[in-house]
Amino acid sequence: MKIAHICTIASSHTILLDKLSHLKDKGYSIDIISSKDGYKKEFADKYDINIKFIEMKRNINLIEDLKSIINLYKLIKKENYKIVHTHTAKAGMIGRIAAKLASTPLVIHTSHGLPFYEEQSKIKYNTYKVLEKIASYFCDAISSQNKEDIRKIKDYAPNKKVFYEGNGVNWNRLMNEYTSIDQKQIESLKDDLNIDIDKKIILVGARLEPVKNHNFLINSLKEYNQKYNNNEYICLFAGNGPLKEELQEMIKNKGLERNIKLLGRRNDIFKFIIMADVVALTSIKEGIPRIIMESMSFAKPIIATDVLGTRELVQNDKSGYLINLGDEKDFAEKLNKLLASKELRKKFGDSGKSIIKNNFTEEIVADRISNIYKELLR
Repeated sequence: MKIAHICTIASSHTILLDKLSHLKDKGYSIDIISSKDGYKKEFADKYDINIKFIEMKRNINLIEDLKSIINLYKLIKKENYKIVHTHTAKAGMIGRIAAKLASTPLVIHTSHGLPFYEEQSKIKYNTYKVLEKIASYFCDAISSQNKEDIRKIKDYAPNKKVFYEGNGVNWNRLMNEYTSIDQKQIESLKDDLNIDIDKKIILVGARLEPVKNHNFLINSLKEYNQKYNNNEYICLFAGNGPLKEELQEMIKNKGLERNIKLLGRRNDIFKFIIMADVVALTSIKEGIPRIIMESMSFAKPIIATDVLGTRELVQNDKSGYLINLGDEKDFAEKLNKLLASKELRKKFGDSGKSIIKNNFTEEIVADRISNIYKELLR
């Protein structure tokens, strides 16, 4: 059975190729289609999956988007796919339209977190919701990476089948990565970053963009410093994005230059996870955050905002702490508990590792997707 998985940019290959490999092992013939933006040949060559490139823009551009739809239509028609499965909001729009125009027997879209959410302006919220509603007319079913979004999807697409897909990690690969990184590598990394060997490390792995809500984290760290008079930690921001300069200025104004270091995008993120004492994520909303899944796999305790997506992974007071949006005092208090107690960090970390192994692996997700295909084709 020939299937095309479509995403907007090649950077998304990193979150798709593992589960697609498991699907291929189940007997499906799979192509992945995207633009070349972010393509890494050395990464893609590790997988025996065909990759085809069609130019697609992340931002809305009617002329360029029409070109993408036409080129996708031609490719889908030529390859005669039995199923077209789209990912991300932009590819979900143009990919579904192209697939339906090409009379593809089955068209599915996966929501990796809806593009509209309560904290947006009304204009943005309603615009993105209308666009998702329009796109839903061009598919047969929609799946969601988290359970909470299912209700919203059924609301704007009441006549479509909606499934829970979930999200997962490649457990075996992560365990191999974990065992391949020794203490000497961690000490060398600390030395390169000029981090004192005894300092506690908080890691944040997220793009520097508004939805990731770094401002709340910075304010919470300021609160922590003032309340507990403790500077013996460093918080590492791994990621790039449009807010880099704004966040640098905020860090300076809050007097946190000694406590926060911006790393930019890192290809060796696993070393940083292993090096971390605590992993933080203060997003306004998530799909199912990969950085948290990976960190819990490595038995790291989590402190995060109690928001859509994240709370499906983190069990409060069991694998970490969930903090209400805007509650800087609670964040500071819970962070102090984590940094002060090695035993608590281990307890939360061990619990989180078990949660991921039993519920959030790529094998589990691939089984769900295969069952979705079988049900829909019946």
